[in-house]
Amino acid sequence: MLLNALDQHRNLHKAAAAIHTTQPAATALLKQLEEGLGVPLFERRPRGMEPTAFGEVMIRYARGVLHDFEHAGEEIEAISKGQAGLVHIGSVMGAMPVILTSALARFKNEYPKVRMTLHVDTSDMLIPALLRGDLDVVLGRLPDQFQGDELEIEAMEGEPMAVVARPGHPLFDRPMLRIKDLVTETWILHPTGSPMRRRIEQALQEASLMSPPDIVETSSILATTTLLESTDMISVIPLDVAQHYANYGMLGILPVKLPMTMAKLGMLSRKGREVSSAVKAFMRTLREGMLERKLGK
Repeated sequence: MLLNALDQHRNLHKAAAAIHTTQPAATALLKQLEEGLGVPLFERRPRGMEPTAFGEVMIRYARGVLHDFEHAGEEIEAISKGQAGLVHIGSVMGAMPVILTSALARFKNEYPKVRMTLHVDTSDMLIPALLRGDLDVVLGRLPDQFQGDELEIEAMEGEPMAVVARPGHPLFDRPMLRIKDLVTETWILHPTGSPMRRRIEQALQEASLMSPPDIVETSSILATTTLLESTDMISVIPLDVAQHYANYGMLGILPVKLPMTMAKLGMLSRKGREVSSAVKAFMRTLREGMLERKLGK
């Protein structure tokens, strides 16, 4: 707790107050830590205390311990209320309509007392949350620049994409629709830096086209579908998601293919972290569902 407080406040007096102790006690504790490790953890500077390289390592581990402690408290509270555990799930949008929905339904049918929390976002946001300990398992894909040394990765399947627009969009009347016919449209795309955004830009470059100049950025499927319904904007979303909304007449799938493939989805968890029996059971349910889907059952 002291290391985390020092990292936040960079002042020993404020850090001591944050953990409800005195400054002399905090000073003594820091000295014990440094003597025990044999290295300095912080340097005192005019603007406050700055962590050394050794201190950065210890702060990172301290954060992990605090997150694990918080999760333990949540799980104990859930069990005390008659529930049988707690599972924090992160997922990209494309896994929701089929893969995750099916797994969640099956899991809750077998384990009705396990409390589930679900956070939907892009992979570049979910993976840091997983590494911090905020999530137990993530259904997503590694960003191209990310090194997955800290992650256990179980590859699942690729994710076909679709170009979508509102039903009745003028583009549906065009014969032989091609990619270059879409460049002048207003596009709704994931934020810069996300895996999906980079793949779309790569696809346009491979087709010798510049990136679309008129863009609205959002990772929210609600914002995307609302804009598509009420405007002539277009977007690129996972095919399973597109088909889900097309079934309800909310969107139409344009007859054009982008020369792109999304990286395979994966079930991601942290290396070296012992997970609860509830998390293990959910991951097992997810694997079973993916195997059945692969075999076409």
